[in-house]
Amino acid sequence: RSILAQVEGFIQTWEKRHTDTPYKPYMSKLCILFAALPWAFVCQHCDDPGECEAAHSHSVTFLQTSIHKHISKPNGHYWPHPKGRLGSLSQTPYGLPTSAVKDLDDHLAWKWVLPENLSAFVWGTLIDKNRNIIIASQQGLYKYTADGEPLWNRTDIRGTQMPAVMGDNLYGMKAGDASMYSLDLDTGETVWMKKVAAKTGQEGDMMEAHNGVLVTAVDQEETWTMREVGIPAKRAIGINATNAEELWSYIPECGIWNIMALFPDQESTIIMDYCGGLYRLNLYDGSEVWKVRGSLFSMTDGGSTLGPDGNVYTCSNSPLTMLTMSDKDTHAGRLRKYDVSNGKLLWETKLQNACMNFPAVSPDGKTVVLSDGANVLDPPMKWLHGKNVTSEEIDRFYALQQELLANKTQLNYYGHDNLNASILGFDTSTGSLMWEHDVEPWYGMSFALDEERAYLWLKGEHPFGHCGPPHWSGPTIDQDGKVYAARSDGLLHIYDPRDGSDTTFRHGDGALMSGVTFADGLMIVPTCSWVYVFKY
Repeated sequence: RSILAQVEGFIQTWEKRHTDTPYKPYMSKLCILFAALPWAFVCQHCDDPGECEAAHSHSVTFLQTSIHKHISKPNGHYWPHPKGRLGSLSQTPYGLPTSAVKDLDDHLAWKWVLPENLSAFVWGTLIDKNRNIIIASQQGLYKYTADGEPLWNRTDIRGTQMPAVMGDNLYGMKAGDASMYSLDLDTGETVWMKKVAAKTGQEGDMMEAHNGVLVTAVDQEETWTMREVGIPAKRAIGINATNAEELWSYIPECGIWNIMALFPDQESTIIMDYCGGLYRLNLYDGSEVWKVRGSLFSMTDGGSTLGPDGNVYTCSNSPLTMLTMSDKDTHAGRLRKYDVSNGKLLWETKLQNACMNFPAVSPDGKTVVLSDGANVLDPPMKWLHGKNVTSEEIDRFYALQQELLANKTQLNYYGHDNLNASILGFDTSTGSLMWEHDVEPWYGMSFALDEERAYLWLKGEHPFGHCGPPHWSGPTIDQDGKVYAARSDGLLHIYDPRDGSDTTFRHGDGALMSGVTFADGLMIVPTCSWVYVFKY
């Protein structure tokens, strides 16, 4: 506003001094045009506030940031990163209107299902500036219009991790062999592809991109013993987005699980290890700005985020809880807030269960939201693997599991308590609990449809027999404070803390960390194997 006011003042002064000039109306328009030119120039290169080419001046970057706050339509992509737009992670100004919330089923426009059906594995979705949708799955990359018309696919890039958009390119990496790629966003054609390491971790790492640098994680932690749940990456790397050359490498004290780099400014990045340790590094050379050690012998598949105040919020666990993190009511979870300038712990809040989620901060900066609930990944159908059972015995055992799930008694049948779960809101200033919304306890030995996947695996019809999602996706918060969180019991929750209302939609599957994504008039809900697209 101050910049526009200065332009207006300049025009008024010029007009007073040039009252006899016949070109005064045109000169006024010309001044406005010149004032807009730097902004137009930045728009050509930026997807988010602060995501500009490193060569751009700070004054131009500030102009972009200032104007962004006062417009409703983004000048870049709607959802270019796994958690949305830099500067407003896990937030959207395009939340559902009340009328659409009340009639959500009527607003379902289309559903994405591959022929592989439950064998498909979806990391999440991105949305470009034209409301086109990019689906990232183990089976490849797919781009569609908002109406579901296919634009391109790259089924040759199998096993991709969650990618990110920067400028006119889509950047990602194939899990396993660490082949990193840059694709033309419009055509899907390869700009470059390069193997950047010997291998990757085997979990849910997410590519991030900022100011011409790609940040992700590669290699594997050799000492990790729980390989049945995945394998953490060993080191974070910074890659030049133009030519795929490695700029730096950094090994944290614990391994890396579900990396999603944060960018507090133009010059640095923040990563978190699975012990909850935080590391602020120089974006261009990887040098350490500060670090905070995590909790020894702990582990989380949750992550971190930045609030509107610029500070860091993390979801991790207390020391010596690695072997009990999946148990009920362990009180192992810790929600923490750190000063972004020096890494100082500002507050810490103890949770009922282990913290296995990505936090989100409301657009007004007053509330940090977290979804709470223990994880399960033990479908009894997998117990039959290698037992030399007949197809008929497999079918009978599967029928028993289906009956137990239908009666909501599977956990109890095998001697376990059902799992409590809730959506929580905390005061960002103090960490104190502001509100809590409890949902129905979960009753299965694994989450939705993983018993079916294990059955198909035994029949030779599924590649690995599970999705293995967390209890919740990461939450997304809209302009009215409504919280959108997909739960792995098969329900999408739209919770409004203002009146305590909770609207649900049955998506029927598990949900991964990337969460619900938005554009103007679009809501996209990815699950383990499917994608739902709503229009309003």
